Amino acid sequence: MDHDIPLPELLHLPYALYGLARNPAVRADPRLCDALPRGGPTRSLARTRALPEEIAARLAADPDPDVRAERAKWEGAAGGRHGLFAADPDAEVRIALVQNPGLSPELTARLGADTDPAVREAVARRAEAPAEDLHRALLADPEAKVRVAACRHRPPADLHGALLADPATRHHVVSYLDLAPETAAELAADPDEDVRCRLAGHPDLPGELRAVLARDADPGVRGKVFERADATPQERAAIFESLTAGALRYEEDPRGSSDEDFLCEAMLAYLDLMPYPWVEPDPLPYADSPYAGLRCAAARSTALPAEARARLLADVNPRVRFLALAGLAEVDLAVAEELDRRQGRMVKHGGRPADCVTFPPETLRRFAGDPDPWMRVLALRDPDLPDEMLERLAADQEESVRCATAEHPRVPVDALVRLLGDTDGEVVETAAASPLLPVEVMRAVLDRADAAGDPPPAPVPCDGNCRQGVSGG
Repeated sequence: MDHDIPLPELLHLPYALYGLARNPAVRADPRLCDALPRGGPTRSLARTRALPEEIAARLAADPDPDVRAERAKWEGAAGGRHGLFAADPDAEVRIALVQNPGLSPELTARLGADTDPAVREAVARRAEAPAEDLHRALLADPEAKVRVAACRHRPPADLHGALLADPATRHHVVSYLDLAPETAAELAADPDEDVRCRLAGHPDLPGELRAVLARDADPGVRGKVFERADATPQERAAIFESLTAGALRYEEDPRGSSDEDFLCEAMLAYLDLMPYPWVEPDPLPYADSPYAGLRCAAARSTALPAEARARLLADVNPRVRFLALAGLAEVDLAVAEELDRRQGRMVKHGGRPADCVTFPPETLRRFAGDPDPWMRVLALRDPDLPDEMLERLAADQEESVRCATAEHPRVPVDALVRLLGDTDGEVVETAAASPLLPVEVMRAVLDRADAAGDPPPAPVPCDGNCRQGVSGG
């Protein structure tokens, strides 16, 4: 190749090919697109909205239905091939087309009458509410799964009775009912916990039935009562105590505990993540709540007084601390750094305190030498990080740091090429996706793949966002 940096041994060639399929330079070059091996990399390429016309047309007619399905999901209407996808003999292609946000109402209606119930179900699950005539047809579909999917949008009132009488749709329609007292009493005694759960969340639930459902045998029903704005402190306390007891039994003996105990643990986690929108107008009473979910809701509110927010910045729960920090109009950089260090790797619920601030370059460069890789990753938020720091971070012992370096807009080319030979597949894929990678290096990788034959697909291609949240700030 023309570039004077030798191509390293490619320990994870499939990941490199997935990365090239995401690389803007490859996607814009028909010759490089054509050189991608068939299989996973081609499917990854098909996920691109804007492709050279000749490549888009070839992918739309690919013999592999998985490739055609990816293209159907992502191709814009301007390509003129939506009708072709709608007539594809493979139902998975038609289902993928249904997920395309640019699908016309005419084709939506056509697919809503498809002979395959899985296609009709996909139409019923679209985020956009269907036209009324199509919605009615889906709600009356002979397949139960289609009727159920159609209930995600508010059904016409004249169909409520029929949907309530249908065992498949009964619990789905409860939320939409104009709740008469006799209907509410009947539903509160329904043997189906899903029906009672939906009833527990109904805004017009009578207080006496709320008290009954707060003692329901099902953890999910009790949890829905906990979420309500009108739940009494006594009801919340009793519900939380019962859920905690079940969760503890499950933690002590996962195999020997009951399904109900497992559901108790799951419900506790669910309640921590609920938005509780009724807290926002008056958050102060909930700033010292014993329940983390309510403290999170208070921390999100812009109406929270400063002294209460200061208490939540020291909360034992990392998510509460993060939300309290995010709600500040002006964030103290030292506080943000301290909270970020405390939070460590606990990011499964999204975000890190550093996302709430823009650290100055001198701080980010100090992070480049931090002993904690969690903090070293932050250094890569400096778009002008010096080359010597980038070189050092590209050779970091932590995969997350090397992966973040491969995404940097100024990573030295020699370091980027070396990362193609990394021992970690995600690092390799991220390096291969970089637009800074020389075209001749891309060609060399494709040549090596051609010489090796079709490699097995990479198990899980990454989405371009490296671990530990580099982007932001």
